[in-house]
Parts: sequence; C-alpha cells; structure tokens
Amino acid sequence: MASWLHWFRRDLRLRDNVGLYAACQAGDAVAGIFVIDKRWFAADSEKIGPFQAAFWLEAVAELARSLAKHNINLHVQSAGDPVKAVVELAQKLEVAGITFNKDYEPMQMAQDRRLAQQCEKLGIKCRGYKDAVGFEEFEILTGSESPYTVFTPYKRAWLTKLTAEPQVPRGLPKRPSRALPAGGKIPTALALGFESVQLQLATGESGGARMLEFFCGEAVYAYQNERNFPAREGCSRLSAHLSCGTVSPRQCFEAVRAAQGAAGRAKPLPGALAGCDTWLSELIWREFYKMILFHFPRTVSQAFQMRYANIAWANDAAAVAAWKTAATGYPIVDAAIKQILTTGWMHNRLRMIVAMFLTKDLDVDWRIGEQAFMQWLIDYDQAANVGGWQWSAGTGNDAAPYFRVMNPILQAQRYDPDGAFVRHWLPVLKDVPTKFVHEPWLMPPALQRDCRCVGGSDYPKPVVDHAAARLRAIARFKPDKPSGPDR
Repeated sequence: MASWLHWFRRDLRLRDNVGLYAACQAGDAVAGIFVIDKRWFAADSEKIGPFQAAFWLEAVAELARSLAKHNINLHVQSAGDPVKAVVELAQKLEVAGITFNKDYEPMQMAQDRRLAQQCEKLGIKCRGYKDAVGFEEFEILTGSESPYTVFTPYKRAWLTKLTAEPQVPRGLPKRPSRALPAGGKIPTALALGFESVQLQLATGESGGARMLEFFCGEAVYAYQNERNFPAREGCSRLSAHLSCGTVSPRQCFEAVRAAQGAAGRAKPLPGALAGCDTWLSELIWREFYKMILFHFPRTVSQAFQMRYANIAWANDAAAVAAWKTAATGYPIVDAAIKQILTTGWMHNRLRMIVAMFLTKDLDVDWRIGEQAFMQWLIDYDQAANVGGWQWSAGTGNDAAPYFRVMNPILQAQRYDPDGAFVRHWLPVLKDVPTKFVHEPWLMPPALQRDCRCVGGSDYPKPVVDHAAARLRAIARFKPDKPSGPDR
C-alpha cells in the first residue's frame, strides 16, 4: 500500500482541505509536514512579524493535535530551503507522492515548480490542488481569454460562475489505516526570537470555525451598515484565518449563502441581504487580488500602471518615522497605527486612510508602507496587501482615481463621529471636546491646557497640512488635470 506526504502551508486545517483529502484517498498512510521557513519565520528577516508568527504557530500546534487523532503525524522542521526539507522527508518515509495546496505568490509558485522538478527526477508523484480560492488563475477570464483588471466585471463573472458551480466544502478526510513515524517539536514564536505579544483573536481551526459561525449567524446582516465604523464590532475579523487557511474560502461561501437563505425565509433586519452581499464581495476582492498577482507578478515591487513607474517619492525619513510611531498629529491616523502595533490588526477603513495619508499626504513610496504592514499584520497576505497599497497610492489596477485623496479629518468625523475610537487608542484625547477631537490643534491654547492636550507637548502638531499636500499629490499624478473632490 502507498504512503503519501502532505505539505501544509496556507491550509492549517483538517476539514475541507483539498490536498490533504486527496492524500488520504490515495494512501493507506499519510504524514504531514510544516516547514518553518527561516527566510520568513525569523525575527530579523523583516518579513513575518510577531503577531502573525504567534498566530500561525498556535494554529500549527492545534493542527498537529487534530491530525494525531486522525492517525496522521505532523513533522515540523525549520529550514532555509523548504523544498529540500520536504523532499528529504519524502525520501526518508519512502512515500509514493506529495500533495500540496497551491499558492499564487510569485516566490511560492517558483518553489512549487522546483518541487515538481525534483520529484520527477526521484520518481515521486507530486500533485498540487486548488484550495485557497473559489476560482483560480484561468477559471475567470474575459471574452478575449485575458485576465480581468477591473474588479466590477470580474465580480459579475465570479458570481455567475459560483451559481453554476456551487462551492461545497468537503468534510473530514478518510482516516488512514496506519500512521507514519512522528517527528519535530513545534516551537513557540518566542523561542524563534519574536517578541511576546498578546493575541486578541481566537486561534487555530477551532477558533476560526467559531468566529465564522458567530459572524454568519447574525453579525453579517449588519455588515453593510457597521463595517466602516472602527469603534464598532462590525467586521468578521476572519482575514487572519483565511490567510493561514484555518478557515477555507468554501466554508465562508457556504456560510454566507446560508445566511442569505435564512434572511430570505425570515423577516430580516433592514439591510440584512445587503450585509451578506457586501461581505461576499469582500471575499471576491481577496480572490481578485490573488489573480492579479498571479498574472502580473511584477506588481510585488512595481506599479501596475506603468505610467506611474517613475514617480519620484520624497520619502522623508522624519515623515516615515512619524507615521510608523503614531506621531503624525492626525488622531485617526495615529490611533490606527496604535491599533496595529498593539494588536496586529487594523480596521479596513483605517487601512485605506493610513495608506493614502502616507502616500498622498506624506509623499512616501507605497512599498515602504507595504513592507511595514508585512511586519505588523497578523493577517498579512501579499496579494491583498500589495493590491490595497497600490490602490491607495493610485498606482494599482482599478485604483482610486488620481484626484481621490482621502481627507483624514473628514473620514474621522464621518466614521468616528464621537471620537470613541481615537480616544480609546490615544488616551491623551480623552478630555478633548468632540468638536476638536479630530483636530486638537484647533483648540484655543487655554482649552488645550485644560484638556492636558497641548500641541507639540502632550500630542504632536500635524506633520503636514492636508489641503496643501492634497494639491501636491494631484499635481504629481496628473499635473494637466483639474483637481477633483476631497473625500
């Protein structure tokens, strides 16, 4: 009978795991491997940060326990070359084949091609599976067989295909009749040199399942109305689970469609179906960015819109430092940075605000911001992060138009009207009247002293004048066009 090895990457779950399911169908014995890539899982690598490292390794620990109950042992190895580690274990265990679930990042795809080449030389079967998306690189194309580069038509095509090919999650894989040898102790993030952090999300496959059940059981119905307000619990916060695969996209599709069905049968809350549709749209954005990265891998480091490839960014070191340390003097920006530095997560509306502030107001290259988010985010996903940053900078596909420069003050007044969010993360503002909470520099000097929020002393003065910066940003991108609205 054949033995198989499954390489776990962004699929840290037992249920609805396509590649693992295939391995268990093919072999009477199955082992798993998770490689702690030293190029990524290293405190000094400037890649993965402490929040994502801790979140992933807790998920790996739970996965190992779940697999063991299913007669599958997980090998955890630290290596500088993951392909070499996987192939060596495959040879040691004398397996007939290796399965893995495909990824769409350029570096990962190159790695998978190398794995396939080495397996072919050694006579080991090597099979990759679609698991991380509903529809992958060549399943949704335009009528001319080219990739979509604008979201709205992509979304229409995606929804049509979802209706024609419903996504049905698989259950648990078949339990192998025998176990292969175990090996490899799972380190903590602290043991790998990362600083200690307090995770504020439920971890592992079980945590992801609970979060998905809770959100799609009720909260999704209010998503359309609540999602833009950072002081409210209006988001699913499932992005970290989707990033490491403790929840599958098919599970999300099934859950939101069940919520749509339940809302259609009952007397739903106002906007309930819109909430479901909007959350599904966010899941489609996730796939859109993955396919953009697949078809245009250069966008990892280059502008999607080549006419902006040679923009000369100011990249002032003091401005970057102020942004990174929550000292810009704009409360909504500083509070958002405090949130990500403390929790590893940032509300999506705030991601747009802080990204546009860095690129448009401070004239800083989007790649500097993307690198910072890579280290800070618990839910870092290269495709979504690159796509989001290029959208905000105005260099990406389907990007914000050149004249859209988010006004951090107007955004704060609209989405944090009473200042609850900024006061939570910036206690120095707790006594500032709501009238001034998003513009504390406008307070009269006496009031600043009374509120213990003196500009330049207790809280920084604005590092830039938004109105002037906005005009500079518009001129930088389209000097021959009239300016548009300040949003």
